[in-house]
Order: sequence, then C-alpha cells, then structure tokens
Amino acid sequence: MRESASMDAIAVPLSAADIPNLRLDEPARLSERRTADLLSSYPDRSVWIPATGEHAVVGPWRHRPELAVIEALTAFRNEPALLQALTARTRAAGAAALLFLESDETRRPAFYGRHGFEPLEQIQTYELSMPARRSDPNEPTRLRFARVEVRDGPLFSRVIALDHEAFPWLWWNSEAEFHAYMAMPEVEVWAGRHGEQVLAYVGLTHFPGWGHLDRIAVAPRAQNGGLGRESLRFAIGRVAAMGAKRMALSTQGDNIRSQRLYARMGFRRTLGHDYTVRGVVFDRTKFTR
Repeated sequence: MRESASMDAIAVPLSAADIPNLRLDEPARLSERRTADLLSSYPDRSVWIPATGEHAVVGPWRHRPELAVIEALTAFRNEPALLQALTARTRAAGAAALLFLESDETRRPAFYGRHGFEPLEQIQTYELSMPARRSDPNEPTRLRFARVEVRDGPLFSRVIALDHEAFPWLWWNSEAEFHAYMAMPEVEVWAGRHGEQVLAYVGLTHFPGWGHLDRIAVAPRAQNGGLGRESLRFAIGRVAAMGAKRMALSTQGDNIRSQRLYARMGFRRTLGHDYTVRGVVFDRTKFTR
C-alpha cells in the first residue's frame, strides 16, 4: 500500500478528544463511550484522518494485547492511507497480528487481499433443533460436571490451563477474557471432572428460546475416548433445561474431528453464518500448529 501525499490522506493517532470529529457510520458500529474505552485501554494504535473524519479503531482480541482486531473501520476515500498507518502502529506496539473478522463486514474479498489481510481461519457454523436427539440412558458417563465461578480459584485456573492446552494459540482465551465472559449473567462455564482431574469444559450462553455453545474442550491427553461426545451431550441437556428450542455453535474449518461429532449429534450446517478470520501477520511463529 502506498500512502497518498495529499493533506486529506494523512492518518494520525486517534485520541478521545478527537471522537466528536469522527465521521460515524449509521448506525455506528461503536458508541462514543465504547470508542473512548478502547482508546484508553488499548492506546496508540487506532488512527484517523482529520480532514475527512475517516477512522479505524482497534481493540485487543479476546482481551489479549498481543492480538489486535479492527472494531470499526469507516473509510470511503482513503482506505490505503488509513490501513497502512493502522498496520504500522499495531506492529510497532508489538502485536503478533492485526485481525479483521469478515462476519462484521460487507466488503468484498478483494478488499482484504488488496490490504494484506490473508485468511487465517474459516469458521463453520451449526445449529441443532431440540429435541432432535434424545440421550441414550445406557451411554457411559465418566465426567462429573461442576459449575465454574471466578472465585473458585484452583478450578478456574485449571479451566484456563485446559483452554490453552486444547485450542490453537489464536483461539486462547486470556484470563481477562474469562473474567469478562463469565461476568455476563447469561453465561455458564462448566468443568468436566474425572476424580481430581479436569478433563473437559464447556461455555454456554443462554438467550430467550435458544442457546449457544461458545466453547467446548477436552484435554489433549484424554481425547479420542468419547469425552467430547459426553461433554456435548451435557451442554445440550443444560441448554434444553433452560428452555431452549435450538442450539448454535461454530468451529474451525479444519477441525474435522469436531465437525464429525456435531454431525453425529444432530447438528446441521448453517452456511449463511459462516465467516472468515483474516489478518496481517507480524509474527508467524505464533501461528504454527
């Protein structure tokens, strides 16, 4: 990308004092308060063009400062200058990548390639109509599920450790992410225990009439033994008990094992909700599996 030399294409750091001068989308992606919070908690990365009000606001992906994600991009004439400045400032701040979630945008695929955002993950989405499948009472139950609370220090810490063991680096939830996630009243996190070991966990969000499986993980040492199926069965039962008529989830496009499990348990693809995570990668060593 080559930055224009004209005055109306000069991108500079965005501060809270500049917010009233931004050109906002209708409806605005971010509120002024949310924008101010991001600028305060994740400073020296977001940029704007004073002459036009175009701007790009970034935040930490999953409360991880080493991963920046574009929260809002309002650009109609000077996209190259804006994104070039944003990329430079994010790299200088030490981020491993600058991410763009295609699910939040309506831009054409060529836009991402033109500005260096390569596909990092293809996300597939699924939905289950309930009760599409009833549990078999003869199915084995080896895990005892316990509700996890932040105040449960040792159990909470073991769930975080399991999260990092089971998921690729890009998808780790930080401790701060767990705190923010579990503070929401509609969220539940359950740990699957076998004796003193935590071998699985699920994270659920309840909505009126439906639920979402946000996370499901089995410790790598315990995989291929049916614990993923047992954990999913528990999650379905828990959501059904809360009155849900349907349940949704998503998984990485290359996670064939999970996709097969969801299909066996009655989930069906919802192609219209699939999306791509794209990024400009600065540290490729972080993205090796």
